[in-house]
Amino acid sequence: MTTQNLPDVTILMPTYKAHRWLVDLLPILRQQCDTYPGHAEILVVDSGSNDGTVDVLKAYGATVVEIPHAHFSHGYARNLGVRHAKTDLILFMSADALPVGDDWLVKMVHLLDDPKIGAAHIRQLPRPNATPLEVFFNYEMYPGVDKRFTWKPTERMTLDKMFFSNVCSITYRDLALKYPFPENLIMSEDQIFAKLVLQAGYDTLYNSTVAVIHSHNYSLKALFRRNFDSAYSLLDISADTIGSSAVDGIRFITHEIAFLVKSGHWLWLAYVPIYEIARISGRIFGHFAMHLPLKTRVMFSYYSNYWTRSTVSS
Repeated sequence: MTTQNLPDVTILMPTYKAHRWLVDLLPILRQQCDTYPGHAEILVVDSGSNDGTVDVLKAYGATVVEIPHAHFSHGYARNLGVRHAKTDLILFMSADALPVGDDWLVKMVHLLDDPKIGAAHIRQLPRPNATPLEVFFNYEMYPGVDKRFTWKPTERMTLDKMFFSNVCSITYRDLALKYPFPENLIMSEDQIFAKLVLQAGYDTLYNSTVAVIHSHNYSLKALFRRNFDSAYSLLDISADTIGSSAVDGIRFITHEIAFLVKSGHWLWLAYVPIYEIARISGRIFGHFAMHLPLKTRVMFSYYSNYWTRSTVSS
């Protein structure tokens, strides 16, 4: 692909009450689309927003597909958007992420220059107001080193061999149609998509030179809930064991403490035990979620309405 003749691309976003993020994001996306050397459009699947989200989307020329909030799942919204899209390439985007650089869209498309690469995702930089712990999380999970993922059938498909993020990623529409996101998962639909793409013989790519700004300052309650959902969703996706997860967890905390010391955030060291108890306990309870009463799952989950759907056994 040359910059003078790039393939058509759709920027696809699911939204729900995202007006506060979109007022910053949409001017950037509009500029990227207008200067892109090819056809680029914005397509949004909105699940019942009532905060002005749809109005601001239409004001910036986005095509909006509206669904009831009760119908939302991460997989369903993205699959629906893929079916509505008409372009060869699909760029998945979260409404609370901000592209970095005037040529971000061009660089995203060039990540697929190698036909062996079926999908690619990019670096996520922390927001200026991110806490030191969230800054560390971003740097640890989205480092400044590229990584190409290639799967061998003799290998166990652990999370580190397929890690992928739909906060900002790009793939071919044909692949997204052939390997649709699971619609009954609470989250981690991006991981299973990457797994299927790898098993189909493609490589996936993490690129650290293209970036978006994206991070969360979770409360302890939200941190627990997010990790509860994450651990539960990964049960049937990755081949990680409790033992290997524990080793990875110890390594993560060791790096976390070293980061805080090196960066001079000494006072945050006292918060680490509380923070990590919330994070780790969320993952432990999530791993055993189906052994918990339904009321407990609803209480522990970030997406509590997921558990009351007919597709989830009580």
